[in-house]
Amino acid sequence: MNLLDGAFPIGRLFGITIRVHMLWVLWVAFRLFNGGGDIAQELFFILLLFGIVLIHEFGHCLGARTVGGDAHNILMWPLGGLALADAPMRPWPQFVTVACGPLVNVVFCLVSGAILVAYTGTFRVVWLNPFGGIYTTGAWSWLEFVFVFYQVNWLLLCFNMLPVFPMDGGQLLRAILWPLVGLQQATLFAAGLGLIGSAAFVVWWLNGGGGPMLVLIAIMAALSSWQHLQAARYGALHEDSRHEGYYGPTYDPRPWWRRIFKMGPARRRRPLEYDRGPAPANPNPGGWTRVLSEREQEEAELDRILKKVSEHGTQSLSYIERQTLERITRKRQADERELQRGNRL
Repeated sequence: MNLLDGAFPIGRLFGITIRVHMLWVLWVAFRLFNGGGDIAQELFFILLLFGIVLIHEFGHCLGARTVGGDAHNILMWPLGGLALADAPMRPWPQFVTVACGPLVNVVFCLVSGAILVAYTGTFRVVWLNPFGGIYTTGAWSWLEFVFVFYQVNWLLLCFNMLPVFPMDGGQLLRAILWPLVGLQQATLFAAGLGLIGSAAFVVWWLNGGGGPMLVLIAIMAALSSWQHLQAARYGALHEDSRHEGYYGPTYDPRPWWRRIFKMGPARRRRPLEYDRGPAPANPNPGGWTRVLSEREQEEAELDRILKKVSEHGTQSLSYIERQTLERITRKRQADERELQRGNRL
């Protein structure tokens, strides 16, 4: 399923297109006209939540750029936001990319909490129960706004850091386990825990602990966890073996603040697969041969999958084959973009 189908762009910032799904528009209309409360107050909460989640997703995107990846789209839909970031498939780049999203909420909580404590002179105003509901006094002053802003960020941070894959907590858990047990085993553990967490969400809802949106989140988390579980079982997940900072499209000499905000031309080298002439001196022995062999393996697998599609149609592809085709296609598109940039320079 392509989630970008049914989404429309509303703006572009730092080279990242912000898209809103039509389901989000329908959800907002339902909340405004069927909630039975104050429409102005409901609209305020929706816009506040939209802004916080959007900045959270920008954190993921800009974090991916700091580790040699990139991001071109953010999708806003009823279940939150999705940063379509493409970071190198290695533990540290994946950890940084995921962690930069919750880091936004941490900063927001610290700043708004400090304002509340400084103004009221007590720490009691900064409560630590994130799942007790959003509390308001009804007196819409600037202090009330800061109070609500703190509560929303604290709730999103704590909920998102639950170790339920593919939420940020589950992905951070996988990135931490990755160097210890390998990508496949780390994904099996994180995705399995995600299935358990999804079931816990449903139990929580059945006991009156959440609304229907919690059930939808549980369903999406369970589907994503199951897909990653199957991919790990059949070895469809692949770690990026390129030497970061030396080979291919990860090389970019610009300072990090210019790189993540797309400031100035990207003086990137073309990927080694497109280099002509003899292999250059390689500080990583066997690296040149390994890249070429991976390329040849991908070509053979891609030819086999495309032949199967031409003979039996796309419905004949297994889940693993679909994931492999998507991964190779995404990698080729990234390489082509880097090649075009290199030619322009």
